[in-house]
Amino acid sequence: MLSGALVVLRPVHEEDLDWLVAEFSKPSTSGEFEPFFLGNAESLRWRFQEDRLLSQEKTRLIVEEKGGRRIGVASIDDLDLHARVARIGATILDPHLRGRGLGTEAHRLLVSYLFVHFDLARIEAFVAAGNLAARSVFRKLGFTEEGTLRRRFWAHGHRHDVVVYGLLQDEWARRSDPGTITI
Repeated sequence: MLSGALVVLRPVHEEDLDWLVAEFSKPSTSGEFEPFFLGNAESLRWRFQEDRLLSQEKTRLIVEEKGGRRIGVASIDDLDLHARVARIGATILDPHLRGRGLGTEAHRLLVSYLFVHFDLARIEAFVAAGNLAARSVFRKLGFTEEGTLRRRFWAHGHRHDVVVYGLLQDEWARRSDPGTITI
């Protein structure tokens, strides 16, 4: 469990699976830009039984408010311990809770955890080009916009460009206090 001032990131429990499926079936969950896809209920349950959604290739965590209410999902993808690189993401599922710093803190917790505990050299993020709020989160955390992958993903009947962000460990170390998270 990773704990910050506003949110907690924790592993997915079996009782979270129905909630995840229900939340991701709501059109308001993913918004206009995010193709955050968990798969159908059956494949999600199968994967949960296989690896508890905690593999190096694809980790999913529940984002909770400090009071314990589930509000989102965070991800660590393609964790490569040899190259010391990973890709992160987080989404606050209830649109009424967005814009309050909860997603920013969820990303900050992921970044701190990966740099401190896995000694990564680099963390990446892919963001839909039109998702100005998410792009602002990464800039706020010190990520550098590195380029655009044109028509990289399909969502809502259209192809969308993705902006690639990167943060190097030394850049993060100059900006951050590694003691800001509790594990």
